[in-house]
Amino acid sequence: MSGRAQHCDCLVIGAGPVGALLASVLARTGRRVVLAERGTLERTPSGRPETRGYALSAGSVTLLEDLGYWAALAPFAAPIREVHVTRAGTLGSVSIDADSQHVRALGQVVPAAAIDTVLADALRESGVQVLEQTRFAELGPVRAERRQVVLDKEGGQQRFAPRLVVAADGAHSATRAAAGIEVLHRRYDADALVFDVRPARAHQGRAFERFTSEGPLALLPQPGGSMNVVWVAPPPVCDARMALSESERIAELQALFGWRLGRLDAAGPVARFPLELIRARRLHAERLVLAGNVAHGLHPVAGQGLNLSLRDVAVLSALLQPPGDPGAAERLSDYEKARAPDIDRIVAATDFLARQLRVRDALTPHLLGSGLLLLDRIGPLRSRLAERAMGLDPLPRRILRAIPPAGAVEVSA
Repeated sequence: MSGRAQHCDCLVIGAGPVGALLASVLARTGRRVVLAERGTLERTPSGRPETRGYALSAGSVTLLEDLGYWAALAPFAAPIREVHVTRAGTLGSVSIDADSQHVRALGQVVPAAAIDTVLADALRESGVQVLEQTRFAELGPVRAERRQVVLDKEGGQQRFAPRLVVAADGAHSATRAAAGIEVLHRRYDADALVFDVRPARAHQGRAFERFTSEGPLALLPQPGGSMNVVWVAPPPVCDARMALSESERIAELQALFGWRLGRLDAAGPVARFPLELIRARRLHAERLVLAGNVAHGLHPVAGQGLNLSLRDVAVLSALLQPPGDPGAAERLSDYEKARAPDIDRIVAATDFLARQLRVRDALTPHLLGSGLLLLDRIGPLRSRLAERAMGLDPLPRRILRAIPPAGAVEVSA
């Protein structure tokens, strides 16, 4: 282990979309930022088949525009111009379109590989010190207003003394556990199969979410005409579907989704993800703060996960602006007060949809279908639902727009 601890303003643990974006933005303000990532960063498109995509709400796109990163992502994005929600076995449905909400698009679908590449470039341009293949090892005490941290890297351990530690290392965060922050954890009786299909008819920017007795089925528009499928079902059902041939699996999907887009053909490999709910009991400890999936892991119904996390980034970026101590207790307390209501609302809503809409009795599906039909016919309610889904709640836009571009500031000593 190296002897003297390296000083920095912020040490970010985890270089997923949340950690990488937050580190880049903080470095642009003049903070000295170190980012530790257990893997390696994707600096160029790998060319490998990619099953992951992110459905970014209109609010998330606005945030990325304000920060100057959307222009690089836009060529890879597919706009969501309409969302169509149905309940299997009923006539009820809700349709929300961009024109009726007076927006260009309700959201955008972006391949995860494109976001990874753009953020890797952002880290380099903003001057973040990136440590790849580096794992969190130990969280030490606070000394002289700095939190002591030990990282494991090939060739030995390294010690750091940041004024603030940002835990962004995923739902099962070792950093959060070391800080003694407890979580509410629920493993859903469901997994998600994720893969791409190519429909015979153009998707025209339409996204579909269909609630079934097994769980939700979503088809999201992708660039180039394909669609990303997120198919939720109990683990034994997912076992059976994974054992099917590709043609058999697509035939089962076609039977459940229908023929509104014509024949569906497979367009990539299948990935499987376990689904769980995670809500941290608090969002900060002494000189440590949680952001993204470390603070809240959601069921994918309604596609709120990354959008909720990006609002963490927006608020935290605004609160940690220089001058002043980024790890000051009042700043972290303000972050908790600002984010907790939004997090609790989204956690409650997605948990309700995940558990209550998966029903098997004869009456409830028809009640839910009638509710969707009623909602579709009441304009103000439909508009409020659209506003929530687009993530248009207020963000600290004035502050974020004022952040200097990469390379325009000098890092503080």
